[in-house]
Amino acid sequence: MVDRDVRKAENESLFRDVNERVEDTAIRWGTSEGRIAFLCECADLECTDRVELTVPEYERVRAEPAHFVIFPGHADPAFEVVTATFPGFEVVAKLGEAAARAEADDPRA
Repeated sequence: MVDRDVRKAENESLFRDVNERVEDTAIRWGTSEGRIAFLCECADLECTDRVELTVPEYERVRAEPAHFVIFPGHADPAFEVVTATFPGFEVVAKLGEAAARAEADDPRA
């Protein structure tokens, strides 16, 4: 991967790590019913968009280490493909080296 792509993969993993803490906090404080605002896990470090999912929806995305939840339209076709579209968010699967990096950086691995 070129440096730019490595940086993008690191950004996505950072956002995913933050979302893991968002989910943990919601569960710990008993506020995990209904929709929770998660960070968009796209590659843009400047992105401040939020996506709202339930804990079960987020868990379905996280079941695959190379899948990320993003705001609609934030997919980068250079290294990911949209696998599902829902109201307010999309799920992307990383491709090639980006997928390997996502799996290696998965905090649940």
